[in-house]
Amino acid sequence: MSEDKPLILIVEDDEAMARFSARLLNRQGCDSCVAYTAAEAREFISDKEPDLVVLDIELPDGDGISLCRELQISSDAPVLFLTGRTETSDKVAGLSAGGDYYLTKPYDKNEFLAVILSLLRRAKQTKGKQMEASIINKGSLTLNLDDKKAFINGRDAELTMKEFSVLLILVQHENKELSSEAIYKSAWGADMNIDTGLVRKHISTIKKKLGEEESVDFNIFTEYGRGYIFTTD
Repeated sequence: MSEDKPLILIVEDDEAMARFSARLLNRQGCDSCVAYTAAEAREFISDKEPDLVVLDIELPDGDGISLCRELQISSDAPVLFLTGRTETSDKVAGLSAGGDYYLTKPYDKNEFLAVILSLLRRAKQTKGKQMEASIINKGSLTLNLDDKKAFINGRDAELTMKEFSVLLILVQHENKELSSEAIYKSAWGADMNIDTGLVRKHISTIKKKLGEEESVDFNIFTEYGRGYIFTTD
């Protein structure tokens, strides 16, 4: 994030609404870019790392809920849902997908800007703490990011580089359900095609190496047909 110009991506198919939001943000000292489709948003994020994403749910080529789940893997940027959907179920779905805040249209511009600044400030603080830390402790599980090693109660689990990558992805997204496709794309850097069981095999091996009898204060749950979740007690 730049000290002066945080980069904000607005994913909105309503051109007038997108322009209005962009003007508000630009006047606040932000750099704002607009993607009118989910495809444009993906292309933008593959090229640049936004500091925050303002995301509509209804898009011409998909829905913002699914796109938000994708963003959780490829980006650390907070997500503000800005949508005409007012049902509580939509709000729950958006926040469960990884959204950090949910505003409905028409919105109050002062609230909109206050939320943006709050999320940017929180993200900057979090990023600073993450950069300082090279060790992640989750109960009896310790991840050494420099050496790319996992320890369970001080014992080296002897994970391969790829196994460590898969475990790190799960730990970094604690309590969030990640699909096999999302994990594969992040760990292998490609879309999953014929290797449909590769993620499952890696996670099974990881759990064995960590030792289920030793991992009493964390778990990797399999949501069959949906994905995987790392949790701590």
